Amino acid sequence: MTRVLVILDGAAEPVWPWPSTLEAAQMPALDALCDRGAVARVATTPPGLPPGSEVGIPTLLGAALTAAPGRGPIEAAAAGVEVPDGARAWRLDLHHHDDGRRAVTAEALLVARDLAALLPEHDVRHLKGHRFLAVGQTRPELESAASLAVHVWDDGEELAPILDRRTAIVAAPGAAAGCGRLLGADVVTPAGATGDVGSDLWAKTCAALAAMRTAETVVVHVGGADEAAHHRDRLGKRALLEAADADVIRPLARAVADARGVLAVTSDHATCVETGHHHADPVPLVIAGAGVAPAGAVRLHERLVTRAPVWDGPFARAEVRA
Repeated sequence: MTRVLVILDGAAEPVWPWPSTLEAAQMPALDALCDRGAVARVATTPPGLPPGSEVGIPTLLGAALTAAPGRGPIEAAAAGVEVPDGARAWRLDLHHHDDGRRAVTAEALLVARDLAALLPEHDVRHLKGHRFLAVGQTRPELESAASLAVHVWDDGEELAPILDRRTAIVAAPGAAAGCGRLLGADVVTPAGATGDVGSDLWAKTCAALAAMRTAETVVVHVGGADEAAHHRDRLGKRALLEAADADVIRPLARAVADARGVLAVTSDHATCVETGHHHADPVPLVIAGAGVAPAGAVRLHERLVTRAPVWDGPFARAEVRA
């Protein structure tokens, strides 16, 4: 049976007195999915681990994490960067604003040479936005480059292969692609897929429809909601979610129904659009399709699922339970 999982990165938010972005967004395809599916919550952040894509995505795909994976190896795998024997990869984030907001691409590129000059023993390359990758034998030790603060991600747990080419992951170069490759899945990155608010969502959908012909499980990662939330852009986050509803969820729901398969939609973690921070609370989940009885709320947002049951277990190759 075909299984399709759509991960709306950072779409969920904490419950505030005012409507969340998911609550305010007009998403008729997602609403229709909830009307005929089971709506619950899923815990994507194991106890004691920090919320983030490097934790949430492997957890959704079946990895039993005891520590947060290292983001450097994930980014290297996503970018196709070979890490020589004896070397390691570290991700560097550039921050500009006092409240922790990340630097945009233009700001990062302005100091790229300064950053490389501060790390002469490392191969330093810009990934996208505020993200850089440094490959070398020792952990980069620096706190700033030019006018930007630098955050060096810690080493972490290595992701072991638990999947194979029966699982296809459609994603931009980033956490989802890197996690997928390290976990052993087949990763597809369509042209125009950026992981930001301007990503070509229809290209991802076309790639997912093609992957459904051969893969048992297809995972589609949509990253723009998380990026918008980090920039405190409520309107941008809502626009991205509504675009994902029209260009990703709606066509995939039709294709999965025709294939008598199962479609799930959830987040890998919550990202608060008020603060730009990740949160570890269980996130809303809907599963609809063959063998799944309607249950729970009729819409997918945080306020409606605060007392809903929490599902556990991976989506990749897991039996769907009604």
